[in-house]
Amino acid sequence: MMGRRFLTRGLLSAGVGLNLLVLAACGVERPTGVSSPGGSQVRAPREFSGIAWLATERWFTGPGRDPESREVFLVCHDARDNDAERELPRLAIVRTPVDPDGIAVEELHVDFPSVPNDLESIARLPGRNAALLAESNADGDDPDPSIYLARWDRNLNVEIAGSVPWPRTPEPLINVEATAVATAGGRDYFVYAERAQGSDTTRINMTRLTVSESGEITFGRKWTSVSFTAPEPPDARPASGLDIDTNGNLYLSSAYDPGDLGPFDSAVYRAATVRRSSGPLGAKLVPVEPPQMLARSSGLKVEGVALVSGSFPIFISDDDEDYGGLLRQLRVTMPGG
Repeated sequence: MMGRRFLTRGLLSAGVGLNLLVLAACGVERPTGVSSPGGSQVRAPREFSGIAWLATERWFTGPGRDPESREVFLVCHDARDNDAERELPRLAIVRTPVDPDGIAVEELHVDFPSVPNDLESIARLPGRNAALLAESNADGDDPDPSIYLARWDRNLNVEIAGSVPWPRTPEPLINVEATAVATAGGRDYFVYAERAQGSDTTRINMTRLTVSESGEITFGRKWTSVSFTAPEPPDARPASGLDIDTNGNLYLSSAYDPGDLGPFDSAVYRAATVRRSSGPLGAKLVPVEPPQMLARSSGLKVEGVALVSGSFPIFISDDDEDYGGLLRQLRVTMPGG
């Protein structure tokens, strides 16, 4: 499982439009292999197309210094099953900065039952060291898109414990970049939304989910759905990343992507809530009207949203194409806090 490790430099900036202070750690926009003035080589990490929080670590930066806390995330890369990208790692562990060297990225070499094609999202199972990794379907280019079950131990050794084809969905499966798992009334629910390229509106869909100790993944047959319209940015994919907190609040990113060189644009919303109900599913989706914008990330393409242990702080990950991957903590407060 040991992989390649590298560091990227950090920067500190303000959130566009909302004057939010955000901590960013990202790849320097410089070609791979170019030497910095100090003689070291700078390399931007690969794109972060999905993200899930794993753990909080205590890190000692030197003798006589107090330990620092850093968050640890599992990220996925959207490599395709083709000759150019088939051998590339699909997963990495990313740690937040504790010094000016920035984030630490460790690419993982994990065995899958089949070669993943276009992994675009990670949905952690609340309260467990497990997550679902979802193939997007890549605009219909994947004949049999799968959802994999990843598990990790206390040492963060990651393995694939199961896989299943995508279930029959309430609308055609085209290209999904946003998935999450919610727990309500002691039951798990799988939530997803199409990225809906070319429209400012998508539907958030939810069904029952069961994951057994043996790794078997079972989806319900009944779904409930609500609409979400991204007010900003203009011409964005309305659903590019997703996570749900322990209170059922659903956080969704929307991203504008004109091509590999951008310019990109994104926003993060509290879009809906998951609530217990007396209906056949035992839970329902309630839209937030109007959606509550938490952050605007002009110049960035947000493709992942992750909460720390099911609560704030909230992190976003970016897939900035030719500019590489980025991890950022949003300095926002819990809704109602």
